[in-house]
Amino acid sequence: MTTKLTIRSVHAGALVIVLLLTSACSGFFDVKNTNQPNLEDLVNNPTRSKLHDAATGIFASARSGIQSYIWRLGSLGREGINLSGNNQPDYSEPYFGPLQSTGFGGSQWTDRYQHIRNINVFLDALARVSTAEVSDSEKAAGRAMANTLKALAFMYVIFTRDTLGAPVDVDLPITAPPAAFVTKDSVYGYVLGLLDSAQADLPRANAFWFAVPPGFAGFETPVMFGEFNRALAAKAEVMRASAAGCGAPCYDKAITALAGSFFVLDSTQFGLGVNFDFLSEAGGLLNGLSEPLSGVTFFAHPSDSLDAQLQPGGQSDRRVLEKIAAKQGAPQVLGGIPQIPGTQKFTIYLTGGQADPGHPIPIIRNEELILLDAETQWFRSAPNKLQAISDINLIRQGAGGLAVTPVTIASPDSDFVKELIYNRRYSLLWEQGTRWLDARRFNRLGDIVNELPSLPFAPKVMPLPKAECDRRGLKDNCQPPRS
Repeated sequence: MTTKLTIRSVHAGALVIVLLLTSACSGFFDVKNTNQPNLEDLVNNPTRSKLHDAATGIFASARSGIQSYIWRLGSLGREGINLSGNNQPDYSEPYFGPLQSTGFGGSQWTDRYQHIRNINVFLDALARVSTAEVSDSEKAAGRAMANTLKALAFMYVIFTRDTLGAPVDVDLPITAPPAAFVTKDSVYGYVLGLLDSAQADLPRANAFWFAVPPGFAGFETPVMFGEFNRALAAKAEVMRASAAGCGAPCYDKAITALAGSFFVLDSTQFGLGVNFDFLSEAGGLLNGLSEPLSGVTFFAHPSDSLDAQLQPGGQSDRRVLEKIAAKQGAPQVLGGIPQIPGTQKFTIYLTGGQADPGHPIPIIRNEELILLDAETQWFRSAPNKLQAISDINLIRQGAGGLAVTPVTIASPDSDFVKELIYNRRYSLLWEQGTRWLDARRFNRLGDIVNELPSLPFAPKVMPLPKAECDRRGLKDNCQPPRS
């Protein structure tokens, strides 16, 4: 290797590779730092200690950008809105358009590819270290962790770019041409290949020999980590089935993946799952989505309450009551978007009603797995629609306090999809941009409210960053050819 890229300590002593990109896939600055080890040192002189720290750093960098991901996709899906007024594109682009490749719309790309590069360097160094330092079993554990988190990163990439596709073969010399784009189906196929490779490594791993963060509590052994891996595989199969046109064959595979995950039909276990963790003390990465009720940045969209169904007693869907509360103080109103006054705040990331900068953010929970099962049971090659309805009712009653669904086994697919989307919207509100993703994959973007009918705007994808287009010699908002 010839490029001097640094590694620096960022969280709990973890070493995270600092990658200064001119594009997401190639073209790095040649940066030297004589006070800290560089990539040549990690790859050419790997040691157990260095790899231990780098593995911890991979967990830390996995959560980078997740807060931005949630509020940006949540804005596109009208779950919430950023009304701080600090940066006009943060509210003008998702509501009025167009999405810009240099602003709001061009985000959620570079941070993911930085993280993927971190992982690729770790895997390269892991392959080079002697078995005297890191045993074959321990190498299997390291590969399983790294490839699972790499798959998760690519899932975030394709969720935002969809039909644009994405580069996946990015473990290339920096002097190589930019990696080719592949179709979204191929990205999902690559994601599933990574997850399956990790799953094959886990039985060879006796234990993880590096620090596993608190958000993975209960999943810190190779066996339990495998259940997390299978949960991600189930989600990837479902998204591939619906968003990439795979259909019943992928839904069938999702059923198998769910069986190997932590999926359980139990209303007391809705919160079971894996989280990104944050630190509340000085110097730690804080959860900025955990904002006090008097805060002026993130607000629930009015439609969250207006669209909610009622419980038998007349109260709103319990998920709304538990996740949204009135703002303390005067409404937040911006001159550029007076149609959406900030009057309701999210309480999802509060603790005891108070802001909690150390509050975790879910990666995937059992409540989502139950809804993935409902979808797969309805659309699998041998449908079990009774089970799909049972899953929906478990969520409706257990999470929403609602009556059972009016959907029956004789209902058309459109009725089931509407019911599914409703429950995914409220069960996963402000967690992962679910409403926008679901509206797109089921061709229901028109269902998302538009405050300004004279300016209809329902973006299907986030554009590629300008730097990515520039690196390929293409114009802004480019759509590179896909192989």
